[in-house]
Amino acid sequence: MQIFIDTANLREIIKANQRGIVDGCTTNPMLVAKENVPFKERMREILKVVQGDVSIEVTTNDPEEMVKEATKYANWGENVAIKIPMGMAGLKATKTLTDKGIKTNVTACMTMHQAVLAAKSGATYVSLFWGRIEDLGFDAQRVMEDTVKAFEKHKFDSKIIVGSIRQMSHINRAIQSGAHILTIPPALLDKMAFHPRTESTIKEFLDTWEEYQRVQKLD
Repeated sequence: MQIFIDTANLREIIKANQRGIVDGCTTNPMLVAKENVPFKERMREILKVVQGDVSIEVTTNDPEEMVKEATKYANWGENVAIKIPMGMAGLKATKTLTDKGIKTNVTACMTMHQAVLAAKSGATYVSLFWGRIEDLGFDAQRVMEDTVKAFEKHKFDSKIIVGSIRQMSHINRAIQSGAHILTIPPALLDKMAFHPRTESTIKEFLDTWEEYQRVQKLD
């Protein structure tokens, strides 16, 4: 299983990368807009920092324009993966880009059958949105597990990304689902390393050691 960081914030990406916990990065127009920086400049900065694939999303629903936009982005680095919106237009663009040897990430999938279509079109990655699936009233873990089984049964090469992760329970259940990649916001990445019992245990060890050292000096 791999972990991607879901952000366009360069500082957070560098921090996570230095900790050795990031295998790739996903961005989208909303995340980039929040940063209020030049788009091309920020994407190129991220591509230099992240060793794995970085998903850059197109900003059109027209298949021909998607291909034009994607071809431009793909020239920015070997680790570019183009995010393509799920839908018939997106599937058409994905097929064209796959034939060109450009990596793709079909995004905003909510069902197993959408994910299967994305895999059939040749997508490198297929992103299912956990939180948004739950918003619709469905069991996101069941959808993910069924999709993983379908991909294994039919020997699809596409990797399944779990996106729209909003809380720790999503992370725990997504890990159990067997999905290939979790893309996680920076705040939740930080929380993954924290547990109050871990903190108190470490403090207990250090306090005991400090007392031991104090006694040794007295002797």
